[in-house]
Amino acid sequence: MGIQVEFQYGNPPAENSELGQKFNALHMKVVDGFIASYLHYYECQRSRSIIPPPPALNTYCAYGYPRFSGEETFLAAIAAHLQHVINNHLIIGYWVLDDWMPWDKGNAKQLLVKIHALIQQFTPDRPAICGFGGTLTANHTFGWDDWVADNFSPDGCDEVGLYIYATTMLATNPIPAPETYDWSMSSILPAIFKSLQRRGWNRNNQPLIGIGQAFGGPIPNSNRYRLAPTSKYIAMQSKSFCAHGAIGLVFYAWSDSEIGVFSQSPMNTPDIVIGIRDGISACRQYWASASTVHH
Repeated sequence: MGIQVEFQYGNPPAENSELGQKFNALHMKVVDGFIASYLHYYECQRSRSIIPPPPALNTYCAYGYPRFSGEETFLAAIAAHLQHVINNHLIIGYWVLDDWMPWDKGNAKQLLVKIHALIQQFTPDRPAICGFGGTLTANHTFGWDDWVADNFSPDGCDEVGLYIYATTMLATNPIPAPETYDWSMSSILPAIFKSLQRRGWNRNNQPLIGIGQAFGGPIPNSNRYRLAPTSKYIAMQSKSFCAHGAIGLVFYAWSDSEIGVFSQSPMNTPDIVIGIRDGISACRQYWASASTVHH
């Protein structure tokens, strides 16, 4: 299929672990998501001190998490992790930022700068990858809030990962057809680029990684649903990311969701697997043609 890297939330596998040995046998690498996970925990702790608590807090922080006495102990935990994985040759980068809540707009920005300094101190060859999310909605519309980019800075992010998925909807609503969504992302990508550029983003200095949707269906134990793209639209989204300058392509299957596994994923839906293969092929062809033109 061509999958070369896995994004791993929490602790990455050790090289001598069963999973680590399998990665080595498959010549695969890992993007370590420990920092993004811990930043989420720290944000949950900070948010619980807000009076009154934000209405969405219990949904965002649904489960238990480590506690920190303050920013210093949080950063000390990050430093300890970086020292722990310094010789783990599976790791090629760090996923440092994921979803962020509107009640704390931009307050990860300076923390990410400090985290980046620690990465440079211990493992300067591994980039800090900051993630920013948007949504596709029916009738070729999209969801993106400019404030989401507030956490970006060139001093905190070496690369930018954009994850763009069909929005979650009530299962009682009529399910739109996949073709009513703009999988080419012709409107949302320029909007996101504009937001990031206003905050100093330069694609030549902080390369783009496209993260496409490879999951969908009803969400277990809820009355919600997320439309799964067909193979045609997975390939379309993939090619569009690459045509808009992405240097890498990621497919998110959401199998780690705290609200359960979506019913359709690469593990059980052949059409999604075909879409991933076609998306990889489309991007490889695009990159090859672009390289030929540049030469």
